[in-house]
Amino acid sequence: MLAPSLRHSTASVGNALAPLPAPSAGHPARAIEAERLCTQVGQGFQLLSPAMGATSPLMQGSFSIARLRDGLSLHCTDIVHLHDMVTRFVIQEESLKIMLKLEGNAQVVVGKQSLPLNAGEGRNAVPQGAVVTLNAPDTFQRHSRAGTRQRMVVLTLKPAWFDAADLPQDLLRDHLSVYAWRPTSRAIAVAEQLIHPVGLDAPMLKLHQESRALELIVEALSQATLGQASRSVALPASAARRVQRLQKFLDSGEADGLDMRAIAQSMGCNANTLQQQFREVCGQTIFEYLRQHRLQRAARALQQEGVSVARASEIAGYTSQANFSTAFRRNFGLLPKHCRNRL
Repeated sequence: MLAPSLRHSTASVGNALAPLPAPSAGHPARAIEAERLCTQVGQGFQLLSPAMGATSPLMQGSFSIARLRDGLSLHCTDIVHLHDMVTRFVIQEESLKIMLKLEGNAQVVVGKQSLPLNAGEGRNAVPQGAVVTLNAPDTFQRHSRAGTRQRMVVLTLKPAWFDAADLPQDLLRDHLSVYAWRPTSRAIAVAEQLIHPVGLDAPMLKLHQESRALELIVEALSQATLGQASRSVALPASAARRVQRLQKFLDSGEADGLDMRAIAQSMGCNANTLQQQFREVCGQTIFEYLRQHRLQRAARALQQEGVSVARASEIAGYTSQANFSTAFRRNFGLLPKHCRNRL
């Protein structure tokens, strides 16, 4: 759901990095009925289909909508759709939306423009980010399929927030400008923490949410304003395709254990040139990217497969469990054993 409402909701909250358990796992997820959905999202929200009774469950999982500051709101979602569903939300106020979808392939259309937010599902999910500007009334429409899961964070920034932060509002000038951004491993970890914060009570929860929200804002707006996506497009077409192939190669795990020379040979490119092109597109070195991606794989193995910390350390490429635990905590905000214990 992409809703800019500033209503505060007390949605169900899980643990940091913990995926929503499937109903069959012995941890039934909370049902979200049509009436509750419409009430929490607020005025302007419409459920176009299916035709459901007010108390009929539409989804299972958790979502929250919270006002963090005047002009800054946070919307977190971790749900499984029980039906094919089409929703619409009418936006009246000028705003900028920062979206990070960790998982899900629902189609999102703003006005007549489709957003680049197909992250895929399960192990094959590739998180996607977008910054969207709105300075005129328009609609968000979302199409989702039964049985699919969505994990997503949406930040809504309004002029009042820009004014209070003493920031220019240049990005708000053009209606329906869309900037795709590739979230770093840190941004993905931050989004996980926002969706499932570790046992914090107000006001600490609100401070936690705002601090993590600011991290996402800095990363997303930095990419948008510095034109990182534009620079990647400016590369020769062959170089841009090579970087894309390299990302898939690194994500597949086939590059684990290879040195820079071997990676460059597999791409048919000079090592220095490959490193330069990759850094221009992704904003980090090849091995920084690989190290962070392997930590993500280790986290998923701990959560979804219940592997030992020793095995997770091997997946992440560490020979020392102590070093792995330090790196894991730095990236995700908790120790590997705590991540595993929250299955």
